[in-house]
Formats: sequence, structure tokens, C-alpha cells
Amino acid sequence: MTPQSLSFIYAYPLDRERRSLFTEKNLPYPSTEEVMGTIQHFESLWQATEEKHGVLAHLEKLTKRTPERNLECFVFGAGLGVMSTPFLLPIWNKQNQVWSDEKFIDLMIHELIHIYSATNNARYFEHIKTTFAAEEPLCRNHILLYAMLKQTYQDLFNKEPMDFSRDNLPAGYARAIALVKEIGHEAIIAEYNSLS
Repeated sequence: MTPQSLSFIYAYPLDRERRSLFTEKNLPYPSTEEVMGTIQHFESLWQATEEKHGVLAHLEKLTKRTPERNLECFVFGAGLGVMSTPFLLPIWNKQNQVWSDEKFIDLMIHELIHIYSATNNARYFEHIKTTFAAEEPLCRNHILLYAMLKQTYQDLFNKEPMDFSRDNLPAGYARAIALVKEIGHEAIIAEYNSLS
């Protein structure tokens, strides 16, 4: 498998453990059939988006990076957040609903930017730690991400990312977006390029 493809893998052991825990606590959890069906839907949706927009090629060009690892997204029902390392995706959001198609694509691009931009990039992130020392780590970890997310959405979809118009974001995300708006996403990306 080349780094230029993304696989969705049913995380059966994790899903089984989460389902058992939720059952013990008498909490709702998606059935195995719902998880499997949602994975199929997400795979089709991602494939169509990738074919139309070339997201992975765009991210490679934007970040000037190719991930060192295979792009395998492990999918399960619920109980943990979406993350890039390990690359995890619950099918349910915090309201016990399957992600909308638009939000799913947004989540994938968000996590993929984390994966691409973190590859062999310690120098840039040390610079961010120093330059934005007064900011919380969650904010610092999302300044470049939101700059690149904005550029990606402009280039591929001709609109702003979903988070740029939300008002219920975690404080670190909201602060990172405010900094991107203040500094300018192009200036942040240019600085990234100069230090990479």
C-alpha cells in the first residue's frame, strides 16, 4: 500500500471492548451491523471525494510531506474521540449520532493534516512552542492545522472549513482559529515552508 491511499479498517477488538463497557454502564452503543454499514458508507464517500478533489495529493503538496506510515483509519462505534495518532474514528459523535457526510470529510481532512504536517517536522513545532509559548498546547497544535485547513478548503471546495463558523468549539481550537484569522493563513503556511 502506498501512502497515497487511505484505508478504513474495522477496529474489532476496540469496538468489542467499547461495546462491552457501554453495555455494563447501560449506555447506548451502535450495533456491529451499524458500525459495518457506516464504514462502507464512509469508504464510498471518501473514495468519491478523493476522486473528485484529490485530497491526499493536495495535502502532500501543501505540507511538502509524505507520511511515513500507511494511512489506516481504525473505525469503531463510540466512546473515544477522533484522533490522528492512532488514527481513530468513532462512527457516533457525542450526541450518539452518525457523523454527517460533510462533517466526516471535515474530520478526515483535519486528522490527515495532523498526520502529514507532523512527519519529520520537529524544527517547525519547536519554533511554534517558542513563538506561541503563552498559548495552551491544544491551541499551538492547531495553528498550522487551521491555516492549512483553510487553504485546503479554499483550493478544493471554494469555501471555509466548518470550524471557522462554529461557536461551540473547545477553547484551544477557537483560539487557534482566531490566531489564523489575525496572522493570516498564508503567512502561517509561508513560515512553515521556511522552517521545513
